[in-house]
Amino acid sequence: MASTSIIREPGGFLQPTLPSPPSSSVNSPTPARGLLPHPRSKPLRPGSSKESELINYIEQKLLAVSRRFENRFSAALSEQEDNPDVEGRGYKDLGEQLRDLDPVVDVIWVSGTPPLQITFLLTIALSVSTSLQSFPFTPRPTFPFLRKLDLAFSSLLKGVSADGQPLPGFEGGRGRLSTTEKIRIRGIVERTRVAVVEATGKERSLADPKSVSLTETDTEDDFNMTTDDDDVENLEDEGSYRRWEMDIAKVYEKTIVELGMALDTSPIGNNS
Repeated sequence: MASTSIIREPGGFLQPTLPSPPSSSVNSPTPARGLLPHPRSKPLRPGSSKESELINYIEQKLLAVSRRFENRFSAALSEQEDNPDVEGRGYKDLGEQLRDLDPVVDVIWVSGTPPLQITFLLTIALSVSTSLQSFPFTPRPTFPFLRKLDLAFSSLLKGVSADGQPLPGFEGGRGRLSTTEKIRIRGIVERTRVAVVEATGKERSLADPKSVSLTETDTEDDFNMTTDDDDVENLEDEGSYRRWEMDIAKVYEKTIVELGMALDTSPIGNNS
């Protein structure tokens, strides 16, 4: 697959305002957590103005996320924490970063353009893997987001959507991922699975629930955490912490299966 340029260096040219995403992206219904929106029927034509506009939009969104990540816990911005609208304010937790990335993933998927999808989704997946090592672990926003990436990568590897329909650009055997792309996916999957296990294994690694925004389907009881010194022990006693173990084991599970088939190797993590 043809490669696409990713984020420009911070010193590069930036437009004063972000261009609007394609109308098909804006008008698509918001998917449920962990799911993907319906893509457009045909890929964007390579070199077209629509493709260029979309690439510019995604790159600038990802650059903004990258800058906020670099400014995390910055003392220079600490006085601005009470104002979430301050431009460039550093992220306080992983949940904030994932909330910014989630709509970008949707726009990428709606494009229905395999070269753009694989390039930018790999960039985002690598970013999340890195962030897992930089913030206290927050299960509620993390696992649904990883499930969305898992669904995207596994669908691209098969060339078929979750409902069994051929993805745009994959009709007639076209659009298949290269071996290099599959190996890159496998590397990020392995790295992310290790990062999740390490993050959840750290003492008191679970973030304070106040830093995790609840969704429409969540309640405070779903993520009932204490703030005393025995918070992790209390969670284990109540069974609340153990409920995440299944989610940990399922990180990128669909992608692992498809990679095992595509590369004709044993599932990732099996050294036998």
